Amino acid sequence: MVGWPYRFLAALMLLGALLVPQTAAAAPAVRASCFAATGLVQTVDHPRLPARADWICNGRNPQNTPQVSWVFFTPDDFANKGLKPSHFVTDIARFDRISLIVMDASGPLRSRTYSMEDVGHFVNGPKFALPLPDMQGATGLVVAIEKPWSGVIASRASLQVQQTPTDALGWSDDAMLAIALLLGMMLTPLLYHAVFHRILREGYVLWQIASATSIIALITIHSGLIHHLIGIGMETTIQLSMLALMVPMVFSSGFLLSYLEVEAIPEGMRKLLKSVVIAAGLTLTFIALPLAFLRPLTAIAFLLIPIPLAAVAIASAAMAIRSGRRIAWAQLCSWAALSLAYLFNAVRGFGLVMGDGWVDVGFVGAITLHVAVGVFAVLYRVDIMRKERERVNARLDALTNLIDLDPLTGIFNRRAFEQRFVELRSDGFHALAVVDLDHFKRINDKFGHATGDRVLQEVAAVLAGDKDAIGFRMGGEEFVVMMRGSQIQQRAEQLRRAITIRIANEVEGIDAPVTASMGLIESPPGGASSMRQLYSHADRLLYEAKYSGRNRLISERIQIFEPPSRERRMKDRRNADRRAEG
Repeated sequence: MVGWPYRFLAALMLLGALLVPQTAAAAPAVRASCFAATGLVQTVDHPRLPARADWICNGRNPQNTPQVSWVFFTPDDFANKGLKPSHFVTDIARFDRISLIVMDASGPLRSRTYSMEDVGHFVNGPKFALPLPDMQGATGLVVAIEKPWSGVIASRASLQVQQTPTDALGWSDDAMLAIALLLGMMLTPLLYHAVFHRILREGYVLWQIASATSIIALITIHSGLIHHLIGIGMETTIQLSMLALMVPMVFSSGFLLSYLEVEAIPEGMRKLLKSVVIAAGLTLTFIALPLAFLRPLTAIAFLLIPIPLAAVAIASAAMAIRSGRRIAWAQLCSWAALSLAYLFNAVRGFGLVMGDGWVDVGFVGAITLHVAVGVFAVLYRVDIMRKERERVNARLDALTNLIDLDPLTGIFNRRAFEQRFVELRSDGFHALAVVDLDHFKRINDKFGHATGDRVLQEVAAVLAGDKDAIGFRMGGEEFVVMMRGSQIQQRAEQLRRAITIRIANEVEGIDAPVTASMGLIESPPGGASSMRQLYSHADRLLYEAKYSGRNRLISERIQIFEPPSRERRMKDRRNADRRAEG
């Protein structure tokens, strides 16, 4: 399972997404209730005001990108809020000119006109603010937006109050803090993914890093947080916003294709997804150019172009699920969240929502969910790899045990003795005994090899009876026992005697006792005792037991020290010379 740090991280990310709705409400503002759309009819200072019949006062922006989009803040709008606004605030989008026309009961009083180059006041959220003309005596305000590239300029327009330079306009400061915290949470898994890629060298980890980074950039730009970090103009902001909307689709597609096995998605579908990604990227890049003839197409392009890409990606993930790839569920959920985010953005871009609130919350929440699912997709895949590696290691251990076990007796063989000697010494096995059956050849010759094999199996069973002893079959009838603990000599003698008793009880047909000889060497910790040294000493003691009449144990207790090195001897000699001279 995914470790608790990752579950905690994901919980924080989702908590951040839930925190935004509580803080994303804009500052107190006057909202317009009347809108109009007309052709461009120019007077001296501003377009000619629409006729009374052209106004629609049901709270809906009538047309997305007319020649002139009109917004009327009526006397009732002012009276309902009781505010004295200082700024016109709306969402960032291209336009030619914005004229702010102060109205009283008799008609226009005064006006002020801005172009895109005049915009320098970016506020919280994806917004900018224009200072209002002198509102003394005003009962209303008419805003003429010439050649808007998006309906958001009219539909999201509001009049807000900034009494001091530190007062927030647009979204609240709490909302921006929540966004900043959310971005900080998103940065954390990137560090883990970088570590994963350094270890695993899997391409899909890089794609996820790129995807999450592009989402961080998207939220930074979309939320207007970028204007708190660097100073950029309106046109640059718009270009970055459009590119930021495009790039996550590209990286998420690469993540999808690299995350799932090649055989999980049909080759034709893979080629189709790659083609759609390229076509969508090129089209959106072209649409983002500030070319006048593209103005009516921009909003609808950013609505429609992601649809085929999302459809092909979701279909690819669904095909992988049908082929039995459970990991594809993460990709399906991730793309569903990304598609939902683009839907919220399209609703906003068309000006279908008149105020801040649920559409911005929905966009940030969906895009955050997309990142969170991507994080879990990587962690889930890493967890699968970890479990697979554990299974492989378990199989390797099993194979190693098979290689290290004697097939006849089931105890360790000579290879295991050589491989594990140092480890056993460090674990306290400081005694080594060599055991050999007396006159074993007679048993094979007289009773047959099957009986001889049974005798060897019973010897192995006896050696396994001491919990602080480990037996090894070295070959033929020779065994090695490594022992630790106290009373080594007494326990070794008990094992040697138990061999004769067990064979007599368990192996039928043998008419004489089967005895064993043993050579035991004890080398307490602290000495430098190699395997070759201990085995040679114990083997010499075994042969002494054989020559002494067999059926006996001969043991020694030794301390073997490594001779000092040449450098050490020279140093000791110099020290001795100094002491002699002194």
